[in-house]
Amino acid sequence: MTRVSSLNANPDRLTLTLLLGLLVSFAPMTIDLYLPALPVMTEDLMTNAESMQLTLSVYMVGFALAQTFFGPISDRFGRKPTILIGTSIYLIASVACALATSVEQLIVFRLFQSIGAAAAPVVARAVVRDMFTREEAAKTYAVVTTVTAIAPVVAPLLGGVIVVWLGWRANFWVLTGFGSTAMLLVIFLLPETNRVPDPSATRFGRMIINFATMLRNRAYLGYLLTVMGTFGGLFAYLIGASFVLVGELGMTELEFGLSFSGASIGFMGGAFLGSRIVRRLGIERMCLIGTAFTAMAGILILGLIWGGVVTAASVMIPTVIYFFGMGLSQPNIQAGAISPFPQMAGAAASLLGLAQYISAGIFSIVIGFFAFDPTLLLASVMGGAGIFAFVIFTAMIWLPMRR
Repeated sequence: MTRVSSLNANPDRLTLTLLLGLLVSFAPMTIDLYLPALPVMTEDLMTNAESMQLTLSVYMVGFALAQTFFGPISDRFGRKPTILIGTSIYLIASVACALATSVEQLIVFRLFQSIGAAAAPVVARAVVRDMFTREEAAKTYAVVTTVTAIAPVVAPLLGGVIVVWLGWRANFWVLTGFGSTAMLLVIFLLPETNRVPDPSATRFGRMIINFATMLRNRAYLGYLLTVMGTFGGLFAYLIGASFVLVGELGMTELEFGLSFSGASIGFMGGAFLGSRIVRRLGIERMCLIGTAFTAMAGILILGLIWGGVVTAASVMIPTVIYFFGMGLSQPNIQAGAISPFPQMAGAAASLLGLAQYISAGIFSIVIGFFAFDPTLLLASVMGGAGIFAFVIFTAMIWLPMRR
């Protein structure tokens, strides 16, 4: 029996899962929708690719840092008001992005957009921890991830259509509508699941103590480093793919949206399969299998690209395998990391989010600033990250658990 049954005010489980999936979708929607428009935005704002990539880099860094605070805030004041505060910031910033007249303005507004966007996904993960036991949480995370994976399937394709027919600014108006919809659904459908708020959760000293407690836990640290590896490879692809597939290999914006959607279906397939078999295999074995796929994809893309096979297929096939592995492992990493800390679930979720987006921000800055062949750089970062995730999980969690 899951804890969800004890909360009388809850909507049904399907409705709640769809809502949580929508909330976790803030990051992929806000990133993926405008990826096909990057070359057009670069020309329209009269800037260069490096400056335009900063609009993505600052988003990921801001998103990561903001999670650090929204998690403890939700432990102190409740899950629902925290999401509403963040979403309000997101809406104002999205409108400002749509009206930006220079890349410098866009960079600043994207930073504020990322701060607002950070509240919904980190608090949604804490809601799952509030309501479900460890194995049920893993299954719920997998279902939520399957729902969330619709965003990276739809967003690049939709973004490609929008930029062709309506221009790049329309992408940000769509994001404004997305945020407004999420806010209304939270107001009317999301129950408050933090039944025992912690008045000390937002005190700086208490936050440091809580974070230190989690980082001293070997398993939590292992999950955290694993997620840094997997997300590093993911965001290396997000940052570099449009410049490789569109700029180097000649895809149109619409073709890029279709190819990205295909890769995202791999992620969705892994998450769906994981939700069906996690009870039988267990969280740790699911993480092992998932990171093995990311390592295999990393070795494949390194071998192909560094071996001189530079085609759309040599980029996309390893990417689909990588995304599939992430779909298998990611929900279980979240459940395994957060479940031991029920009294500070928000803080545990926020630190996990901080790690993955700092990793993503570092890799995106590397790709944005290094004067290196973009295809070789993409393969190197993505390949190394996938291998790193498997090695870390095996060494820090799987092997110690088997002794």
